[in-house]
Amino acid sequence: MTDNIQSGDASPINFGVPVETTSLVGYHSRGHCLVIAEQEQGLAICERLRTTAKTLLVPDSATTSFDRQATEDGLQVIRANVIELTGYLGAYDCRIGAEDDPGSLAKVAGVSLFGGFDHVLDLSAAPLLATEVLPFGYFAPAADELDDALADLAELEGDFEKPKYFNYDASICAHGRSGITACTNCIDVCGTGAITSDGDQIQVEPYLCQGCGSCTSNCPSGAIRYAYPAPADAAAQLRKLLENRRAGGFEKTVVFLHDVDEGAERLQQFESQLAAEILPVAVEEVGSMGMDGWFCALAYGASALVIDRPAPGGMLDALSRQLDAANTILAGIGLDDRLLFVDGNPAEFLNQQAQRPAISVPPANFRTFNDKRQTTRTALDHLLEHAPSVAETEVALTRDAPFGEIKVDTDACTLCLACVTVCPGRALQDGESKPQLKLIESACLQCGLCEKACPESAISLNSRYLYDSQQARTPRVLNEQTPFNCIVCNTPFATQQIIGRMQAQLSGHWMFGDETAMRRLKMCEDCRVKDIFQASEGGIEVHKPNG
Repeated sequence: MTDNIQSGDASPINFGVPVETTSLVGYHSRGHCLVIAEQEQGLAICERLRTTAKTLLVPDSATTSFDRQATEDGLQVIRANVIELTGYLGAYDCRIGAEDDPGSLAKVAGVSLFGGFDHVLDLSAAPLLATEVLPFGYFAPAADELDDALADLAELEGDFEKPKYFNYDASICAHGRSGITACTNCIDVCGTGAITSDGDQIQVEPYLCQGCGSCTSNCPSGAIRYAYPAPADAAAQLRKLLENRRAGGFEKTVVFLHDVDEGAERLQQFESQLAAEILPVAVEEVGSMGMDGWFCALAYGASALVIDRPAPGGMLDALSRQLDAANTILAGIGLDDRLLFVDGNPAEFLNQQAQRPAISVPPANFRTFNDKRQTTRTALDHLLEHAPSVAETEVALTRDAPFGEIKVDTDACTLCLACVTVCPGRALQDGESKPQLKLIESACLQCGLCEKACPESAISLNSRYLYDSQQARTPRVLNEQTPFNCIVCNTPFATQQIIGRMQAQLSGHWMFGDETAMRRLKMCEDCRVKDIFQASEGGIEVHKPNG
């Protein structure tokens, strides 16, 4: 029997665990279908199509305008150069016209001509939409799938709802700061095209998002997190399931993570062959659970966690990278290959995992609070406390891992603190009253914003996992310099290094050709202004004299 982790419109209580509900995204479809096909094929299809309204668009790249006609039964037939199709169920628009004519681009078929399309049947040679996961209401079927597509289209009239699968906290997003772009993990793995850059932040189109979860599991900070269910709810439910298993006499449990749709259908084919130690757990999408959830499963008592392998694409790539990093961290404490993809025959593979020794770690009972990095640390700290072996204090990770430190070239760094300004995780901090740069390694996302913002190119990243959490959470000084005090009022206002560089770089400038001007470089701002006007009522000459 499969246990489902779910929330939203299901039930506020699941396995005795309260579940945070999520908002819903609504679609309204009037049943107007846009058929994109060659004219003969399109006319035949439109006769079979049982929808409230339909429009046939015949692509013709040779025309610079568009031609609109109507058949005897009132079908609108448009022949035009098709430029772009955008939208989702109930709100599709198709731009037509001459691509190099800005005036022609105003002819938007979905707005200017017909008031918008509700769904699309695209039978063109090269489908207009090519995202990994197609939006609701868009069909580009192969020949043997056409009958099913026509049947589905006939059902797409009315009001529909789906969960809003994500929550976004821009304050901890590592996408960008001050016009600098760094992390694009969520954009890179989104299979629907729902996530785009919006300057320093990201923009997520909830009508396109279909909850694959790759963005949330691949986000280094937890700025975008899954909401169906929330990570804390999923962890609490998993803890409850494992507690129930132990209460039922099972000393060893292998969690098999699969999704509620295709994964559940596959499971039915071999579930009866599984050993009693296998616990199938359905989630909305396997991509919705990342490192934090996997480590929690092991900390809560699972001897291994096996993930149903997704189809090739962004989700598989993202999970594979995370799985490699997570297993590298676990191997450093003697827990090798406890996180796996199904390989080969699912029943045989899962039963092989059931034969492995259980982890000799007492089950944890900590709660999580939707803080991705804190959850990861808490779970790993529990595993570390009871680890079979801890050979090293740290383990090296690949560059795309979300853990590590930064290194500073102290000869180049002037403590301008531009890196502190852009750090989204507040991992980099100043020394308050002292000219210092500090790092809290546990908060470092390895996003690279500090590296890109540094005007002296003094910063580099070093991806690793530091096992000692106390050490990782303790601020350590990366660079410290001797303060320079104003030669007039003795107030510290810069560092010895900055003043030295300023003197060296400005020594040949015409404005600093005399000792008085060079001396002012050693004054704080207030004393410098006073000195200028005490020396001359006209202030300082900023125009280079002729000759």
